[in-house]
Amino acid sequence: MSHFATPFIVVNLGCEMIFVIEQRLKAQSISVDKSERVLTDVVTVLLHPKLLEELFTPQPVATHTVIKQLLQDISATSIMKLDDYSMSKLWDLMTMIFKWQLSVATNQNIFDISRRHLRSVAMLMPQFFPKCMIEQAMRRFENLARRFTDDDYKCLSNTLILWFSEYHTKISVLMRLGLQKKDGSFNLPSTISTNVLNNVGENIYKYDNKKNPIEEYESRCADTSEINCLLASIEKAHSNNKVELQLPIEFGDQASKKKVLEIARDIHYESIDTSVKVKNTDLTFVPDIPKSPQEDLLAMLGEETEL
Repeated sequence: MSHFATPFIVVNLGCEMIFVIEQRLKAQSISVDKSERVLTDVVTVLLHPKLLEELFTPQPVATHTVIKQLLQDISATSIMKLDDYSMSKLWDLMTMIFKWQLSVATNQNIFDISRRHLRSVAMLMPQFFPKCMIEQAMRRFENLARRFTDDDYKCLSNTLILWFSEYHTKISVLMRLGLQKKDGSFNLPSTISTNVLNNVGENIYKYDNKKNPIEEYESRCADTSEINCLLASIEKAHSNNKVELQLPIEFGDQASKKKVLEIARDIHYESIDTSVKVKNTDLTFVPDIPKSPQEDLLAMLGEETEL
């Protein structure tokens, strides 16, 4: 199992979440200023340097429940509020679209998908959004790509495919574009438009030319996994200037306790070290397991002997 799968899952699913949110904001005729506020708030937290620093730390791949909760918490950091129905459909859309992207890409394209996701998000952001945050996120993936061996690519690909293997939901946008069959399976790459295949990871909704999107979202359909109403409410202001996210990384000797990251909403980091922090020259993950009292005692005796 790859110990670098978690940032790929969180960032790529997060970008798909941004595409869905932006598309639904337009479909529901939300004002430009509120739409920009929502996108800015969500992307700022998703790509915040502090969060990425934690995600890119070598670690066992996070569980589905943990990733879903993390992305739900990120979506809730804006003035937008999702109801349970919308959150469930949002998760279906994110996971199945990214799963389709993985199914038609080769191992080496996983990094390309991530780059296209980030570039497409950058195109949706208002002019005042600090683009350096997106550039820094891209540099993290690029630095990791330079360190990856062929075995690392294969391990990452297998880990991601296994992680998404339990999802089989039928998605309307995939079916409309001829990417998914009525039984839920994906169509073969040979039957898909070359333009779509060459740009896997871009905002898929730009290819979706349905005639009456708002009409469709106003009616709930249980078997097509669309969101009929994205916003439960739009608040005038944030109730708190800080965001607390429960991370997938465990710490201390309490296996059930997760690390909590606190992020200030109004702070942007202009510069950050985007290199992968590993002690060895390879990407082998070595867990930091607390030593037993006997091991500590032997270490102390060894130090005294050297003295």
